[in-house]
Parts: sequence; C-alpha cells; structure tokens
Amino acid sequence: MRALSMDMRERIVSAYENKEGSHAILAERFSVSKAVVGKLVRQKREQGTLRPQVHLRGRRPAIRGKKLEQLHKHLAKHPDATLEERIEALGLDCCVNTMWMTLQRLGWRYKKSLCEPLSKIVPTSPSSVLIGASVSTRWTPSDSYLSTRPA
Repeated sequence: MRALSMDMRERIVSAYENKEGSHAILAERFSVSKAVVGKLVRQKREQGTLRPQVHLRGRRPAIRGKKLEQLHKHLAKHPDATLEERIEALGLDCCVNTMWMTLQRLGWRYKKSLCEPLSKIVPTSPSSVLIGASVSTRWTPSDSYLSTRPA
C-alpha cells in the first residue's frame, strides 16, 4: 500500500479545518478510511507537518552511541571480562542479558579464553542406537519399583 500524496493529505486536512464534514463524510469523499482522516488531522495538529512518518521498527538498542564505542574499547582492553564486569566498568543501567545480546549482535562470543577452540558436540549414545526410531515394546516398572507398595 502506497502513502498518500502530499496534495491529497493537504486537501483532506484543509477540508476538515474548513468544516466541510465529519471524519466519516470526508473519508467517503476522498476514498480513505476514517482512521486516515483522524490520523492526518492529529498529525497536523501535534507535529505541524503532513509528511509521511518514518516507522522505526523495533526497540532501540539499550547500548548505543558513546556507550557502544566505550564497549568496543573495553572489549579490546579486557577480552576476558565477565558480562557483569563490563556493565559495571561502563556504568550501564542494563541487565546481563542485554549485554549478552549486544555482544552477540557485535559478533563477539562469550568465552573466557579466546585461545581455546570451540566446544565440539560429541555423541552421547552408542552408535548402534537408531536416532528417531520408535520403540516397539513398552517398558513398565515391576511392583518392586512402585513407591506405594506396602511394606
């Protein structure tokens, strides 16, 4: 869906300001919804402009600007610092998870020693076990295993 042209926006708002009709009447006249008429009138009143608004998607990062630059310097000087130590050193008011997500976004991984290789996934089951195979027999505990068995 395209944004309305500036000409159309101005005509809608000027018609409302000249009391040529209600939101419903103007919406029908200009082939837009009542919500669009209300939005344009409110935008003109509150912001003084009818230009299309840029929608900034999502939440702003908690660590940005100068603090982000300081974080980059801290990462270079103290690569083994914990998340809590980084928060305290930079004087941030955020939780550990926020610092963790910021480091992930920057491409850093949280490993105490950068010299160690990445952890490897090793199989924990014997190789004879079929992965994802359904079990045909159903195991049921015997009476000796039940906790409600009388003494």
